[in-house]
Amino acid sequence: MTVPGTRRQILQAWLAGAAAWAQPVGAQPAALRYIVPTPHDRFGHYVVALLARVAELTAQPYTFRALGDRRMTQRRLELEVGSPQGTVDLMWGMTSDARRRELRRLDVKLDQGLIGWRVLVVRRDDLARWPRQLPVAELQRRRAGQGLHWPDVDILRNNGYLVDTAADTATLYDMLRHGRLDYFPRSVMEVLDELAGLDTRDVAIVPDLALRYDTGNYIFIGPHQAAVAADLETALSRLQAQGELRKRFNAAFDAELRTLRLAQRRVIDLQAPPP
Repeated sequence: MTVPGTRRQILQAWLAGAAAWAQPVGAQPAALRYIVPTPHDRFGHYVVALLARVAELTAQPYTFRALGDRRMTQRRLELEVGSPQGTVDLMWGMTSDARRRELRRLDVKLDQGLIGWRVLVVRRDDLARWPRQLPVAELQRRRAGQGLHWPDVDILRNNGYLVDTAADTATLYDMLRHGRLDYFPRSVMEVLDELAGLDTRDVAIVPDLALRYDTGNYIFIGPHQAAVAADLETALSRLQAQGELRKRFNAAFDAELRTLRLAQRRVIDLQAPPP
């Protein structure tokens, strides 16, 4: 006679065997999709290379697939990543309230916090209005530009700064050129490459000022992919503990940071939510 506990064990073993039989031999996890970085997005290409390295350290043989340039607001991208039916599997960027609620963050900071260091891009013929000693109260009266749904919008506004938004970076530069913005705060990791792709005769970086707030760039995955997130996070943590993450970041960005002379700038600190 089979006792109930034994019968239950037999059923569980049978189900496990059936699941294994149904799985094709050598099957691999589906490729994880991301939006391909633009040519001048140095940080995006750094993350893509980092993901390839991460895949070498995971127990599962993950692969990644770049999707062609797709114009999405950050909010649309969050919704795609967060949905089991979404067309994108992962994204990277700063933390926001929506991302905390709706996505699974891999808790390894990718950028040593430098996304929170911002230099100010202004009209070149306006540079005289941006001296090193510019009062904070005057800066707060001037109009900054940021992308729609960027986490920076709330950070700036919560610190008393005026902010106008637009759907993309190109539009914001056009707004700056036409006088609809006074300045465009850009991360020290992106500004030089960004300007290299533009006609910069009419815009310039303010030489002696910078904004700074405590934040960081992270990878985000949908909550329905918890096992994938855990695998990738473990691999990233290993790279961080071994010092490889910092070495890779320094190799990618040291030259940019030296050019911007951050240590010689007057730094205006802003308050931000915990990163």
